[in-house]
Amino acid sequence: MNSLNIVYYKIKPVFHTFIFEIRLQIKKFVIFSGMTILLLFLNSYIPYVLNTPLESSQVNFYEYGNSYFILIIVLAVSFFFGGIICSEFKNKTGLQIIPLTNRFKLIIGKYCANLILIIGIITIHYLTMALFAYNFYGRPLLKTLFYSFGFAVLYTLALSSIATFLSSFMPSITPVILTMVGYIFIGDSLIGYITITWKVEPLYSLGYIYYIVKYILYPDFSTMDRLTPIDERWLFPSIEGALTLLSIYTVIFFILGIILFKRREF
Repeated sequence: MNSLNIVYYKIKPVFHTFIFEIRLQIKKFVIFSGMTILLLFLNSYIPYVLNTPLESSQVNFYEYGNSYFILIIVLAVSFFFGGIICSEFKNKTGLQIIPLTNRFKLIIGKYCANLILIIGIITIHYLTMALFAYNFYGRPLLKTLFYSFGFAVLYTLALSSIATFLSSFMPSITPVILTMVGYIFIGDSLIGYITITWKVEPLYSLGYIYYIVKYILYPDFSTMDRLTPIDERWLFPSIEGALTLLSIYTVIFFILGIILFKRREF
């Protein structure tokens, strides 16, 4: 068996699972893509067509469009990744009788497929925003839009690792969704409220880290004050801080998820 055949044999389970998962989740992709376009249409197009004053610049237009996009990202990650492991055990799909090495390949195939689908949703969001901005402001489009897109993908990658970790020990997708949504939109805010007097940058906060997706749109991002002048409240993380924290979240929770997945086998 030559080297190409060996490589093909090793990646074949991943590829087949990838294709199967894409087909399985395509309805969710269509639904979330539709939700993304609809929200932008209702919030970033219709009001201005009805003579609501237009945002003063493209930056403000994009920032507003991204302000509620975290809702789509969190829900999409929760629904796509929430059952990536636990559903296999709950539905008795045969994962238990497959050799351990192939089981990891199947999980990797599912993970890559769901990640690609959510990146597709993010792409649709940014393309729609760019189309609306071109309609209202004309050329040129902001280059910083690509930076924002990149951080949105990295943010999704971190959340997907957390969801995979939760799915590795929770009984079904429902508690994973509730945990993800509950923590990011309720628990995270409560922790921030409690620790606001500490005057420490809240790099632990997933909600705070998301702010870089909005603020990096500004061309003068590198020179902007990251603290409010009056109450010294942190507005957004630095590029280095966001990259470091998102990388840590991604690596640690993915490794923990794999470890718990392995322990769940026995």
